Amino acid sequence: MTPWTAAAKEELERYFRQVRVSVVASGADAAEVIEDLRRHLDEEAVAAKLVMVTEEDARRLLARIGTPELIAAPEGKRFSPAGIETKKPEEWSRRHPRIWLLLLGAVLPLITLLMEWQTGMCAGAFFDPIPTVWHFLLVAWVPAANALAWFAVAHGREKYLRHLSWANGVAIGVAIFYSLLFVPLLLPGVIAVVFFGWGLLPWTPVLSLVAALLLRRHLREMGSNRTTAALPGLAWGMALAWVLLVIIDAPVWGTRYGLHLAVAEEAAEQRRGLRWLRALGHEETLLRACYGRGRWADNMDLVGWLIAGGERVPPEKARDVYYRVTGRAFNTVPAPTVRTGRGRWKALDDWTWDPDQGGQQVGGRVQGRTMQSSRLDAMVDGAAALGYCEWTLEFKNDSRFQREARAQILLPPSGVVSRLTLWVNGEEREAAFAGRSQVREAYQKVAIRQRRDPVLITTCGPDRVLMQCFPVPPNGGVMKVRLGMTAPLQLEQIDRGRWCWPRFLERNFTLTETLRHSVWVEAKESLATDGPALRVEQPRSGDFAARGQLHEAALAAPQNAVRVPRDSAAGEVWTRDVRSGKNGIIRQQIKELAVPAPQRVVFVVDNSRGMEEHFAAVAKTIRLLPGGTEVALFLATDEFDGLLEAENKSRVFGRQPAVERLAGLKGVGGQDNVPALVRAWDAAAEKSDSAIVWIHGPQPVVLASVEALQQRYERRPNGPSL
Repeated sequence: MTPWTAAAKEELERYFRQVRVSVVASGADAAEVIEDLRRHLDEEAVAAKLVMVTEEDARRLLARIGTPELIAAPEGKRFSPAGIETKKPEEWSRRHPRIWLLLLGAVLPLITLLMEWQTGMCAGAFFDPIPTVWHFLLVAWVPAANALAWFAVAHGREKYLRHLSWANGVAIGVAIFYSLLFVPLLLPGVIAVVFFGWGLLPWTPVLSLVAALLLRRHLREMGSNRTTAALPGLAWGMALAWVLLVIIDAPVWGTRYGLHLAVAEEAAEQRRGLRWLRALGHEETLLRACYGRGRWADNMDLVGWLIAGGERVPPEKARDVYYRVTGRAFNTVPAPTVRTGRGRWKALDDWTWDPDQGGQQVGGRVQGRTMQSSRLDAMVDGAAALGYCEWTLEFKNDSRFQREARAQILLPPSGVVSRLTLWVNGEEREAAFAGRSQVREAYQKVAIRQRRDPVLITTCGPDRVLMQCFPVPPNGGVMKVRLGMTAPLQLEQIDRGRWCWPRFLERNFTLTETLRHSVWVEAKESLATDGPALRVEQPRSGDFAARGQLHEAALAAPQNAVRVPRDSAAGEVWTRDVRSGKNGIIRQQIKELAVPAPQRVVFVVDNSRGMEEHFAAVAKTIRLLPGGTEVALFLATDEFDGLLEAENKSRVFGRQPAVERLAGLKGVGGQDNVPALVRAWDAAAEKSDSAIVWIHGPQPVVLASVEALQQRYERRPNGPSL
C-alpha cells in the first residue's frame, strides 16, 4: 500500500464526505462504496508507481474517478468504483448458470467417485485412481467445489467469492491431474459410450475440468460487481492440489521407481533399489506387482510409462523383490483386494486370474478360495520312535469358476507322505504312487484338460511336499482330501521322543480368522506338552491322548509339540514290507554314538528380518561351544557394495567377536544366503574336520545359482558337513 501525505489524506476525506452525501441520497450503502473507492485509489497509486501520494497526486486520482454527482448513480442502478454501471442483484440472478454445468461438474463426478470406491472397476481392470481415503477426499473436493460455485452464482452470493475462488482453483488442479491420468482411456471411453454406455466414466475428469473452468468465468463475472481485480487463488490453488497429490502419491510412485531399480542388471542399481524400497516402499503396491496385470492394463497405465517407459516388471521378479524387501514370501499374506474390486462387484471377483494353475509352484492367492475345515489325527509309538498322522482338509470355492487349491506343506522332520485320499461324489478314493513325471503327466491330463477330480502330491525339498487339488467346484463347492504322513519321533534323549505337527509353508487359499486346526494324538504311553492349547487326558485304561484347537501359527509353536516317553532299552524295531510285494522285513536300529567336536565350526546366519528375534539365542549357543573349537561367523546380507567389502564385513573369526557382532545385529528384508554359504564352505575347508551350521529363516525363492556350492560338494564329497 502506497503511503499518503497528511495533506493528501485531508483531501481524500473531504472527497469521501461529499461522496457519502450523494450515495446515501441514491439509496446505496455508503460504507461499501467508500471502501471500494479506497481500494481502487490504492490500486491506481500502485499502477502509477507513486512512492508517496501527495496532495497534487490525490487531486489527480480523484479527478480521474469523477465528481460525487457523477458517482451517485441514477435510481435503480448499482455503484461501481470506476463509475461503471452494473446490474442489480435482481438482474444478475436472471443470468442463471446452465443446469448442465451442475450435472457435469458435480453430479457425474460424484456418481463416478462413489461407484469406483464401492466397486473398484478401474482398479481391478487398469489402475487404482483412489487407493487411499486421502485420494477419495481430494477427488471429492471437485464435485463439492463445483456445486458450491454453481449455487453461489445462481443466487448471487458474492459474500463468499474469495473462498469459492480458492476452492475452484484447487478443484481445477485436481481435475487437470486426473484428466492427464485418464488420457490413455479416453479413446476406449468413446467406443464404450457407443456400445456400452459406460464410456463417460473415464471422461469424467475432463468434463468436470471444463465445468470448473466455466464456473470460474461465472464467478469472475459475478465479482466484477465489486472489483475489477482478477479472482484470486487459481495458480496457488492448483499448486496446492498438485502438492497434496504428490505427497499422498509419493509412496506409490516411489515404490514403482524402486522396483524397477531393484530388477536392473547392474548390482549397484539393485542394491540402491532395495535400500529405497526397504526405507520408503509401499507394501501394497509391491504386493500388487507380484500378481501381475494384463497387457491391456499395462498399456493404459500412464504412471508406468512415465516411470519406466512402459517396461513392465514380470510378476516372477516382483515376487523375488518382495521377499528381499519384506523377508516374507508374497503368498504368505492376503492378496491385495484392489486386484478384484471392492464390495459386492461379483463380476470383478471372477476376473481374477491364476497363471500358476497346474504348474509346479504355489503362486499367488486368488479370491474366492478358502479352507473351511482342518483335522489332524495322529498316533505315536514311543517304543518304535515312530508317528503317523492323517491331515483331513476341506476346500471351498465361492467364485463362479473351477479353481485349483495349492499348498507347500512342511512335514514332521524326516517325514514322508504314506497315504493320500480324495473324496469323489461322497466316496473315499485312494491315490496311486508313482514317479514324479508319471503322476504330474496324469494330473495334467485328468485335472487340467479333462477337469475331473484328482489330487497330486509331489516332493519339493527335504520334508516338504507340494499338494494340488483340481477342480474345487464353483459356487460354494467343497473338495475334501486326506494326507497320511509317517515320520520318526525326534529323540531329545534316548528315553524321550517328540512329535511335531505338519504345517503350511505357502498356500494360494485363505484361512478365515475363525478357522482352527482340530488336533488329536493318541499313544500307549503317557503324553506331555508344554503349552496350554492342548489338553492331555486318558480316555480309557492303557491309552493316552492329547487334543485341542490350534490356529495356524500355533501348529509350528514348539510348546505345542507332544512328548512321549520310551523304553531306553528298546534299540531295535521291525515291520513287514507290504509295499514292495515281497514277503520281507524292514528293521531299524537305534544307537547312541559319540560325535567328536569339530576343529572348526563355521556359522552362516541369515540376516533377514524374520531372524532378528533369534540372534541372541545364536550368540548364546556360540558361547557354549567346547573351548578347543574354532569359531567363524558369516552373515548372509546384501548391505555391502562389492564382493571384497562383503567378504570383509560379513565374516568374523573368533568366539567373542562373533558374539559381539550378533549383539547389535538388525534383520533387514530377505537375504540371499547362497554367497555366504559358498564363502563359509571355503573357510571350513581349510580344516580337515569342520562343520557348517546354517541358521536361517524361510527361503521361498532362489535368488542366486547354487552351482558353485554344488560343485564344491560334488568334487569334495568328504568335505565340510553342513
